[in-house]
Amino acid sequence: MKKYFVLAALIAAAQIASGQTVSVGALGGVPVTDTTGYSDQSRPYIVGGSVEVQLPAGFALEADALYRRVGNTTYSGIASGTGSGLFIIRERGNSWEFPLLGKYYFRRTSGWQPFLGTGFAFRTVEVKDSGNLVTTNASGSPQTVLVEGTFREPLEVGATVAGGVRFHYRRLAVLPQVRYTRWGGTSAVVRSNETSFLLGLMF
Repeated sequence: MKKYFVLAALIAAAQIASGQTVSVGALGGVPVTDTTGYSDQSRPYIVGGSVEVQLPAGFALEADALYRRVGNTTYSGIASGTGSGLFIIRERGNSWEFPLLGKYYFRRTSGWQPFLGTGFAFRTVEVKDSGNLVTTNASGSPQTVLVEGTFREPLEVGATVAGGVRFHYRRLAVLPQVRYTRWGGTSAVVRSNETSFLLGLMF
């Protein structure tokens, strides 16, 4: 339930904020940098939902829930006087991010409005490990050992900046943007520096 808390809190706040415009929509995009940083086999997409509360004087508040599938495969060789082996470990995980951004829109009366945003993001990653250790002894007999496990990394907090443009077409708003997040944690699966291109559709 944690992964829905931030988004639900903002929706509740928006509903009681009289006189403000609330937009709801979807976000999708691609990571610009490798997600894991080595032997990256993550899915090349980001998807999620978004809520924005427009405030006076061109300011706005935005909360998102973004999902990506992450993973990698690594290989390690082992050699000794009694034989050799190869250790293969495959990691696959589900990453959920919850950015909270304060935004400012320029050219507020125009059909296209550049914006800048900054704030914080929260990330949680659940990872499943599956490994194979294949060894060969001095006589040439192979042996395979299987290793499996699942773990959830601690909640991470990062600083986020964003820049883009908001286009209007009737009731639809299109928001292409670039985001950068610097995570403060030490994830074993996902990089600390994250840059993404996202496209938002808001109603």
